[in-house]
Amino acid sequence: MMAKIKNRAKTSFSFIREDEAVSPVVGVMLMLVVTIIIAAVVSGFSSGIVDTTEKSPTVSYEFTIKAGDTADTATKADGYPIELRVLAGDTVPSEDLQIVTTYTVPDTFRGTTLEYGGRVIKHTLDGSISPFREGTTSSDTSVDVDDTVEGYPFTPQVNGYSTTLFPNTGGFQNTQFFGVCNFEPNCVYFFMYPEKFMGFDTEDSQYGYGEGSVVHITVVHKPSGTAIFDKDVTVKW
Repeated sequence: MMAKIKNRAKTSFSFIREDEAVSPVVGVMLMLVVTIIIAAVVSGFSSGIVDTTEKSPTVSYEFTIKAGDTADTATKADGYPIELRVLAGDTVPSEDLQIVTTYTVPDTFRGTTLEYGGRVIKHTLDGSISPFREGTTSSDTSVDVDDTVEGYPFTPQVNGYSTTLFPNTGGFQNTQFFGVCNFEPNCVYFFMYPEKFMGFDTEDSQYGYGEGSVVHITVVHKPSGTAIFDKDVTVKW
C-alpha cells in the first residue's frame, strides 16, 4: 500500500516538474508571437505612409528676370519681366506648386543709402489659390498681393496670381493661369507683373531693385514636400 502511495506521489511531482519545464518554453513562444504581430503592424503602418506620399517630379526649370521689361512695355520680341522655361522633365500641375521668392533690400542703391537696407521680402505664390472668382472664369484680383497689409512688403504673404501666364494674343493660351495650367516640357510661361510674383513694388526705388539684384527662387512640389527648383536668380536688364 505504501509503495503505491509513493509511486503516485512520484508521478504527481513528475508532472509538476514537466509543467515547470514547459512554462518557460510557452512564455518564449508567446513573446515571439507578440513580437511578430508588432513588427507586422509597424511594417504595415510604414508601408501606408510610403504609399500615400507622392513621388517628387523630375524637372529642369530656368527662370529669367528682367528689370528693363514691364507689363506695359513687354513684347514677344523683347521678352517679359519674368519667364519660366521648362527645359525638360515631367509635366507638373501648377496647382501642386508654390513659388517662393526671397529678396534682400541692399544697403545702397544708385549712390543712395536705403532706409530698409538688409530687410528681407519673402513672398509665396500658391497654385492651390484659385485665380478665378467663385463660380466663374473671371480673374479674381483679390488673390493678388495686398499692399495695404500692415508691414507691407516685409510681412510675408501667400497669394494667388490672377493674370494669364501667356502674352495677350487673343488665343486659347489666355486661359492658362497659374494654379490651373500644367507646366509642360519645352514650354515658356510669362509672369507679366513682377510685384505680383515677388510681393513688392519693384519700381519703387526705396527697395533698391534693378539690374544686378539677386532674387532667390524656390519652387516647392507640395504633394511630395520637396523643392524642385532652389536657386539664386540675378536680375538682367
